[in-house]
Amino acid sequence: MKQIPRAWLLTPLAAAAALTALETTDLDRIVSNWFYDAATAAFPLRHAFLFDTVLHHWTKYVVILATCLIIAAFLLSFITGALQQQRRVLLFLGMALALAPLTVSALKLVSDRPCPWDIADYGGSAPYTRLFDSQSTPHAPGHCFPAGHASTGFALMAFFFAAHRSRRDWRTRGLLVAGMAAGLMLGFGRIAQGAHFLSHVLWSGLVCWLVMVGLYALLLAQPAETPELKYYN
Repeated sequence: MKQIPRAWLLTPLAAAAALTALETTDLDRIVSNWFYDAATAAFPLRHAFLFDTVLHHWTKYVVILATCLIIAAFLLSFITGALQQQRRVLLFLGMALALAPLTVSALKLVSDRPCPWDIADYGGSAPYTRLFDSQSTPHAPGHCFPAGHASTGFALMAFFFAAHRSRRDWRTRGLLVAGMAAGLMLGFGRIAQGAHFLSHVLWSGLVCWLVMVGLYALLLAQPAETPELKYYN
């Protein structure tokens, strides 16, 4: 068996319970209302350069480029001895940076939850529904849950897991904070544009975390210590 910290599983379970409870409140709409202009029936920041170009597009390209460079370094590790010792870490980083966002994107494809800007409350036509509500009024699938773009930022939590294997200090924890902050920053950018609710962003972070915990257990976790068997004559 391989060993991973118990908190890595207990914390997301608590987070999932909290997010489920959040669905019984109006917090999603309260936060989105901060960015909605009822007078124009629109989200004024929807096409803002900072949110639409810098945060929505450029940051995604930067993370994709970083992922490609890491995958290239992993392949080079079979050629040059300098990278050989880091091969497993590079494999983890490449897979985590790719699979975490891809998992969120796959969940979006099977989701029928619309974006805020498609909801009647915000100038659209689809009814507002909570996560476990039945679809009372037919509408086109929204494919807006969880938040896909936020997962680009949350994917950077992979560097925390990679560092945790060999070093467990404030710098490692700083990588976790940075990855979470990146996901929240990109997620709030999309909330400001009307593309997602707060819960969409938080569920995205939880999915990314669980994907990375699974990859860590598969690729980086140390085998759990087993007690020595003692034989008595």
